[in-house]
Amino acid sequence: MFGSGLGPQQGARTQASPDAPFPTQAAGVQVTFDGLPAPLLWVQDAQINVLAPWSLTLGATTKVCSSYNSRPPSCLTWPVAQTDPAVFTWDGIHVSALHQDGTWNSASNPAAIGEVVTIFATGLGPITPAQKDGSIVTNASAANVLQAGVSYTILAGGPPVAIPSQCEVTYAGPAPKLAAGTTQINFRVPTVAGEPTLVVTLPGSVSPQFRIYTRQ
Repeated sequence: MFGSGLGPQQGARTQASPDAPFPTQAAGVQVTFDGLPAPLLWVQDAQINVLAPWSLTLGATTKVCSSYNSRPPSCLTWPVAQTDPAVFTWDGIHVSALHQDGTWNSASNPAAIGEVVTIFATGLGPITPAQKDGSIVTNASAANVLQAGVSYTILAGGPPVAIPSQCEVTYAGPAPKLAAGTTQINFRVPTVAGEPTLVVTLPGSVSPQFRIYTRQ
């Protein structure tokens, strides 16, 4: 959530553990969905990172209200969908990706063609078994109900291909030790010339396009 006067000038990051979920109040900030307090990840004057409750009714709308230090809440109404896939990026385009050695992908540290990299996404739908709001995924058997994929088109060397090609995905599921609702996807960088444009795919929906730094 973006705005002004949403929280303290100095940002505050919350913490969770396997036994204690992310809190629903932090630094005087609270966000509710239809009156239900929601787990907070980060609160600051201009930005709040909050987890939408799993119990929201699909196809309906939800009233989202944000309050700070007992001031009158600011509210908006938003539609509820099962999925709205998006990946975490550095700049809105280049994905926050980890190499196999645990270092971050960047212009100065690009991925090798054919390398398996790890990205993180959200909005990919429900998890089984069901998770508590704000909990950390610790169950090794937890899985996404909907299977995610990664497809790509080519930017360099001509126009994009008419039909996106599928990347090899070696894992797509709940991100271990992160908030339930975060998906980890391990996929192989496609063996193509030029920098590919990628999307995360789900049955019936796709994420916004993103790119990964690569070397030939």
